[in-house]
Amino acid sequence: MHQIVPNPVLSSRRWWVLATVVAAQFMFGVDVFIVNVAIPTIAAELNASAAQIEAVIAIYLIAYATLVVTGGRLGDIYGTRNVFIAGVLGFTVTSLWCALAQSGPELIVARLAQGATAALMVPQVLATIHLLFADASRGRAFGIYGIVLGLAGAAGFLLGGILVTLDLAGFGWRAVFFVNVPFGVVIWAPPGRSCPWCRAAAARGWIFPAPSYCSSACCA
Repeated sequence: MHQIVPNPVLSSRRWWVLATVVAAQFMFGVDVFIVNVAIPTIAAELNASAAQIEAVIAIYLIAYATLVVTGGRLGDIYGTRNVFIAGVLGFTVTSLWCALAQSGPELIVARLAQGATAALMVPQVLATIHLLFADASRGRAFGIYGIVLGLAGAAGFLLGGILVTLDLAGFGWRAVFFVNVPFGVVIWAPPGRSCPWCRAAAARGWIFPAPSYCSSACCA
């Protein structure tokens, strides 16, 4: 880890930052499992082959696993906060693309892009915890992270079943991807964009000044 956090960041506001980043982690974890419930409906509506359906599930994790180390390194270079925001925005947009896919191959490509953006977003979660919780509160922060990580799988199956069964607004299986859009916007938009870890600076001469929308009051 090549970043440091100034003392003013180490305040009660860091728990709001923790809530923001673990919400993103939860969204990623849910998306790993939620698609499984919708697979029969996806196959029928898109007339997708068995190989295409398997690819829809696998390509997401393949893209993530392939690029996750790169995502972590980009966070070191360009700033944890900046890469996290880019990842959340990308994950939200690619989730919308998945929801709007009109064929099996298109859904596969959209899932590939979704996994790639997750590789930008997820590594910044642990990096942020390390940055902001260097004291005795680190154990508690990681405990919250672990609980959220464990709940994501069960929530994915449950939420997927509910969305497909209810067929909200006639979206059918597409709802399992549409659901990421409002959650992603909430995580990405203020106050998520202006959360206190925006003044994190890279050590070894890599300094990332806070952008204009990050007020001094926010980071104080």
